[in-house]
Amino acid sequence: MAVSSGDIIRGVWGAWRLAKRDVGGMAMFDISPDGAAKSFFAAVLAFPLYLIMAMLVSGAGWSRLLQPWPLLVETLGFVIGWILMPAALTWILPRLGRSGRLEEGIVTYNWAQLLITVTQFGLVLLFVAGLLPGPLSTVVGLGVALLCYLYEGFVLKTALEVEIMIAAGLVVADVLVSRLLAEWVDLIVQASL
Repeated sequence: MAVSSGDIIRGVWGAWRLAKRDVGGMAMFDISPDGAAKSFFAAVLAFPLYLIMAMLVSGAGWSRLLQPWPLLVETLGFVIGWILMPAALTWILPRLGRSGRLEEGIVTYNWAQLLITVTQFGLVLLFVAGLLPGPLSTVVGLGVALLCYLYEGFVLKTALEVEIMIAAGLVVADVLVSRLLAEWVDLIVQASL
């Protein structure tokens, strides 16, 4: 199950096409159990960006990530956060009568999360560089967050072939659980410094 550069290109390109609301992007993905497993490589690509964002946002600098305990906690938080939705889909989809769409859901979610992480990374860089002053940073931050939520909802609706309210519910659950997890990770890391 080696991940090739072609797998990465097709995954990113499919996610990009979905970001442009082109449902033809679904054809780019390897929708098989092997493709679902390979799609978790998107997390490997996103992880360095996540660590850099954690360092920049915390204000603690590299010291936060160069200590073993904070690095372990951040890593575990990232891994848990990344696998929560795919794990939830394995439980939720059979109850919705959509268990046949599990691979589509996992593959598209993983590659879409990579695009969302890249977008968040770019936004954090703009904030840190001071290119978004005062209230503009709040407006842009909220706007980007909203666009990311809408994108995730579109991806889930398209991949799972569910109604918009079900996709919206999945996004809300993902956001709330991810936020809670991020707070726990931050509290544990802050307590260890």
